[in-house]
Amino acid sequence: MKKAFALFLCLVMVLSLTACGGTSSTETTTSSNTTAAAAASGTEQAASSVPQLKGPGNVTLKRLGYNTAFDPNNDINAKVIEESTGYHAEYFMLPAENADEKLLMDISGGADYDAVNVTINQFRTLVAQGALQPLDDLLEAYGQDILNAGHSEEVWDALRGEDGHIYAVPYMYPCDHEIANFMVARKDLCEAAGITEMPTTIDEFYNMLVTLKDYYGDQYIILSGPFYQASEANEAWAIPKTITAAFGIYSDWMVTDEGKVIYMTEHPNFPALVEFMSKLYKESLIDPDWAVNTESTLKEKFSSGKTIICCGNRGLGDYAMPALMENQKLSWDDIDYITALSGSDGTCKYMETTAFNFVTCIPKSSGNAADVVNWWNLRLKDDLHITIGDEGVHFNYDANGGIDPINPIFAEERGNSYWYMDVTSATWGSKLWPARVRKSASQWHAFSAVTVNADTNRIEFVTNEFKFKPATEAYSKYNTTLFNNLKDYLLQVMAGIRTIDDLGTFTKDWVNAGGEDVRAELQSYYDSKK
Repeated sequence: MKKAFALFLCLVMVLSLTACGGTSSTETTTSSNTTAAAAASGTEQAASSVPQLKGPGNVTLKRLGYNTAFDPNNDINAKVIEESTGYHAEYFMLPAENADEKLLMDISGGADYDAVNVTINQFRTLVAQGALQPLDDLLEAYGQDILNAGHSEEVWDALRGEDGHIYAVPYMYPCDHEIANFMVARKDLCEAAGITEMPTTIDEFYNMLVTLKDYYGDQYIILSGPFYQASEANEAWAIPKTITAAFGIYSDWMVTDEGKVIYMTEHPNFPALVEFMSKLYKESLIDPDWAVNTESTLKEKFSSGKTIICCGNRGLGDYAMPALMENQKLSWDDIDYITALSGSDGTCKYMETTAFNFVTCIPKSSGNAADVVNWWNLRLKDDLHITIGDEGVHFNYDANGGIDPINPIFAEERGNSYWYMDVTSATWGSKLWPARVRKSASQWHAFSAVTVNADTNRIEFVTNEFKFKPATEAYSKYNTTLFNNLKDYLLQVMAGIRTIDDLGTFTKDWVNAGGEDVRAELQSYYDSKK
């Protein structure tokens, strides 16, 4: 098994990320009036040096986004956006795997996309390569609603290059303190093995895995992971953050109480974390395919009944949990969740999710930049209708003014609207996001159990000090490679190919790969905020 693991390990590559979002508006507008007025207004505002609008109906916009399970060109939301804005768009997706490589290849090769929806780290790489158009003048001319959407100067500064120009618009993560990644457990199988409560500590978690292994043997995979999908605030970690929380490790870059920026490997509990995961692997408590599992394989293993516990997020719930319940004749009473775990000393640190979910930018190769910004602006004007729907049809207001979705029509006609979002308002999280989480029983079941009912007395949400850090040269150039090298090292240690004693060698390689250069930038940024 270890030989197979080692063979597969060389295939480990960067995978894509995902989540949901949207913004707020108070009323819908008709397509003809909105687009005509906006086009006229934009033309009046535009300076001679700013590209002029071709206008709705006169151009087809090509937009690239992350991989998703539905066809965005044939989804009802594409039609809703076109009816609202007057613009026809063609939608393209990055592959589910090796998305970073494909993105950089396409953009550097001059692919004719007009807008690309990317993670903040992908954005920083594109900025460093000089592959994007500055948006300052375009936003002034055609994007006033975007500029007035309530985002702080800190948010806008994070979207600037080192030349001071804005190169993207923000799609903010809608929930400040979500347990974005967790574990889903077959409660029915746990109870059959004598486990009546989900663990809250790392020791309880280990004992749970041992109990399940002793009871079921090789009948099931005890724990499948790691689930390489999450928001920007939660990178594609080889070890789930539900586990790292118990060791006080919540990000690749952290800041000590003394104000020193450190890398994950420099945390005093890093060796203990690695040794714990190695123990799980050696004792066959986790999936032997851990290093090569993808989101798709994890969903298949869980939905088919092969796995007792599966690492995931709300995206797992949309596809895998309903299939599992149908295949295994289960109900929601048979499903439970494992949230962030506490260490033996009570440590439980989880990074807050206040951050960019995605950002959207315009490649230099696009000849339709003015219309892209106008398109974004029109969508923001009509965002309630586009992302949530119409009052009395897709939702009602509750007694507190909150949005209560009407299912199944809300899920059917607005369920995928998050994928089309390029820019959000600052009110999105508090106004529209709670409705979107209720689009499916599986999403709400997980969100309610893990986040709404989170034990905030036990879980310490740690501020992401670098959530709005502007693009800088060393970080953009080196950080993705540093993180992927770290992931490979962790997987190799887990498999017994390397040991924690190799940490010194890893550190030397880390320095040579630009680690200290990135640290210097982050330290300078952190110190500047004091």
